[in-house]
Amino acid sequence: MTQSRDVYTTDIPYLRDFKPMLAPAWLDHVALVGGIEPPDRDSGFTWCDLGCGQGVTAAILAATHPNGEFFGVDAMAVHTDHGGRLASAAAIPNVRFHAADFAAAIELGLPQFDYIVAHGVYSWIDRASQSALLRFIDRRLKPSGLVYLSYNTLPGWLRDLPFQRLVQELNRIFSGDSAARFTAAAKIARALADAGVPALADSFIVKELKERPEDYKSAYLVHEFMPAAWRPLWVTEVRTAIAPIGLEPVGSATLSENLDWMVLDEPAREILATIADTGAAELVRDFYLDQRLRCDVFARGNRRVDRGERAERLLASAFALARPLCEIRYRTLTSAGPLSYDSPAARAIIATVAAAPRSLTAGTRDLKALLTLCAAGDLMPVEPGNVPVHALNRILCSRAGAPEEIGWLALPCGTAVAVDRGLLRLLRDGKEIDELRYPGWAGFLASHGL
Repeated sequence: MTQSRDVYTTDIPYLRDFKPMLAPAWLDHVALVGGIEPPDRDSGFTWCDLGCGQGVTAAILAATHPNGEFFGVDAMAVHTDHGGRLASAAAIPNVRFHAADFAAAIELGLPQFDYIVAHGVYSWIDRASQSALLRFIDRRLKPSGLVYLSYNTLPGWLRDLPFQRLVQELNRIFSGDSAARFTAAAKIARALADAGVPALADSFIVKELKERPEDYKSAYLVHEFMPAAWRPLWVTEVRTAIAPIGLEPVGSATLSENLDWMVLDEPAREILATIADTGAAELVRDFYLDQRLRCDVFARGNRRVDRGERAERLLASAFALARPLCEIRYRTLTSAGPLSYDSPAARAIIATVAAAPRSLTAGTRDLKALLTLCAAGDLMPVEPGNVPVHALNRILCSRAGAPEEIGWLALPCGTAVAVDRGLLRLLRDGKEIDELRYPGWAGFLASHGL
């Protein structure tokens, strides 16, 4: 992937972001929900991010998992250089970054991996690069390992195909860097939409850029829409492509999508029950969900666990609040409509983990309530122990307001949490957290020992 308008956009670095769903505990949770045994990590483990971007996820996970070996691979040296500098500044010894495309990465002297993840890559690269990515997985995935693969999906992207095509064509005639060319192209697309052009009337992204432009940074828009190989995929296409390397679908890292009763109404569930073929059923399910992004988890040869073992191991796993206690409303909006899950069991689970991350072995043992809280984003699966993260968080806080700002704080339980820039500055300066401006955050951070 070279710097070319015809191949992949490399003149604008991607966002400095963390992806919680790529953490080992999160992926293990998906495996268990799907009835699959996760990798055995008792004696250490290996983890690799293909298309690691700026290396933030790899670096934070390495810092919070000292018993693991972490690797990041990305074709853009500016990305891997950033990851290496972050790891060096925070004295993270167990992460390494390689500037290489996927074909070259196959030949690197890398170990076999328990986890291989690729977020925001597969549907943005050409078929040769997709093939190289799958060859890497085939050669480097351990038996009983897990793979995470996200990709833009149809039918949800159908409404934005005209916008993307228009941006691609206009990109060739404007000058400037990728951000400037996208802005000029999007301006014309917006004018067409405002004029009532039917092809853009229902575009999701045109509406978003009109109503919430501040939520879409140039680094995201450029890397989302400018790659020439960008092509949303049907789930059946992807499953056909990965079948030859022995990968089987486990579930979704978007936790709500593992619970049909949560995201589908009863008529939809009844229709799906009539479709015996799992691939066809998943395709129909994507139509019901108007799916735009799949975050699929796959396994190869993993042992299956029965319902009893599955429940026991899920309840014995560690969980933490994913947000301050005052933000938990016990209701959410799903694709099937509003969902209320306010129950004694749900409140008891929240009370159990509010003081500190822990398992539910000795507490409320309502598995449905637990899975619902995770799917709604109130809880997240984490590691059972605590590791020091002060050195890393000092670096993250020191960047508040700086050009290389990272809006996340590492948690001692193997993950990180998104934090407002103003709160990062308060923490950087050692000031007391304003409870009116940041309600619940002092207690939330204290529950994690921060």
